Amino acid sequence: MSESAVSQRVWTKVADLDELPEGRVKPVTCATRTICLTHHDGRYAALSNRCPHQGGPLGEGSIEGGFLRCPWHGWDFHPLTGKPPGGYDDGVPTFPIEVREDGVYVAFEEAGPHLRTVSDVIAETMVEWGVKQVFGMVGHSNLGLADALRIQEQAGKLTYYGIRHEGAASFACSAYGKLTGRPAACLSIAGPGATNLLTGLWDANVDRSPVLALTGQVDTQVLGPGAFQEVDLVAAFGKVAQWSQPVLHTSKHAELMNLACKSAILNRGVSHLIFPDEVQVLPATAGATAGGPRGRITGRAIAPPAESVAAAVELVRGSKRPVIIAGHGARFDMPAIFELAEMLNAPILTTFKGKGLVSDLHPLGCGVLGRSGTPIASWFMNECDSLLVFGASFSNHTGITPKKPTIQVDFDPLALGKFHPVEVPVWGEISVTVEILKHELRDTTSTVDQRPEVAERWRIWRTA
Repeated sequence: MSESAVSQRVWTKVADLDELPEGRVKPVTCATRTICLTHHDGRYAALSNRCPHQGGPLGEGSIEGGFLRCPWHGWDFHPLTGKPPGGYDDGVPTFPIEVREDGVYVAFEEAGPHLRTVSDVIAETMVEWGVKQVFGMVGHSNLGLADALRIQEQAGKLTYYGIRHEGAASFACSAYGKLTGRPAACLSIAGPGATNLLTGLWDANVDRSPVLALTGQVDTQVLGPGAFQEVDLVAAFGKVAQWSQPVLHTSKHAELMNLACKSAILNRGVSHLIFPDEVQVLPATAGATAGGPRGRITGRAIAPPAESVAAAVELVRGSKRPVIIAGHGARFDMPAIFELAEMLNAPILTTFKGKGLVSDLHPLGCGVLGRSGTPIASWFMNECDSLLVFGASFSNHTGITPKKPTIQVDFDPLALGKFHPVEVPVWGEISVTVEILKHELRDTTSTVDQRPEVAERWRIWRTA
């Protein structure tokens, strides 16, 4: 053996001399690799821990009849040489080993520079889009992607949270998106790990929360015949994900993550990428660069059409007792809504998803409207002569009446008048629209100051 070859070896202590009895086997983890350590016929050996059949953990097997037996399917290998009986050519690689005075040592090739993979390009692109939180569970079919995320975390570019059930990961992402308006990512293995995400992703879907779902998948070569934990994930995620794509050998990998992030942010929903096992560790093409949002996404502070503003202003100017209803979609716009409410002397009700957007102690706060609400909120809706509804879905649970003249403001034109016609549907970002309404309505309304009535209705309810 050449001097240069020896110098590339790194010797690592893997066991004390009395740690592994004769005829026994155990797995030993050294840095990022796990080996199978054996003690047979008075000698030690270090073998790859991966059975070449289907990857079974040889270190969890046993020595039977002079052979190391894989615990998964019973394949046999010589415990010292790694060679199989019967002349087969699917042996197990071995590592140099030495027994010294203080223990058993194994030599590994010194780690070379990291070879950038497809998963690295995708993880780098995700970080460039501002996705800095990942909740997930690492397993056999997402190891390549998990390693790329590990590299990003070690560089301080994201935070990874290990969870005990994939449902916790998807619910965490849904909550993060609702609270911040920015996407987080959830990571799972193939099959049942991926399907465990679905309930939390449905929560994100119905509440318009941006989420990235990253799921492992079986090797592409066994897709179709019914491999272990094979699930048609495109079909399984078909209704919950507004965007879903597999990552394949010939895909434009950075571009897929660009589109996933862009779709999650602009559509405010779930984007799903499927990672077949072997694709995750493919070397990145030479010169492959990460993507990012620059030049790919527009500002979203859209102003409403002038004719919609004019109709809304005319309706409010003719009102004496306007009432504001704030839904979950208005959660980032409440300072502007408070200013408008105070200008109009308008009580503020919330939907059940918007609970907490206005304090019950606010002079114009009336609590939640509907089945989960207060009689104060329903009383003011019944007594009003116009409704200004911001970011609400008009759920039957909330029960916003169709009998009052209504101005509905939403960023999604499909949400406007979704369940029944409204007098003035206004397509625009809420904060932009409210600022325009404040400017147009300033000193031009003659509404009733409803604050004393708000206080009185709370008093009646609390003392009843």
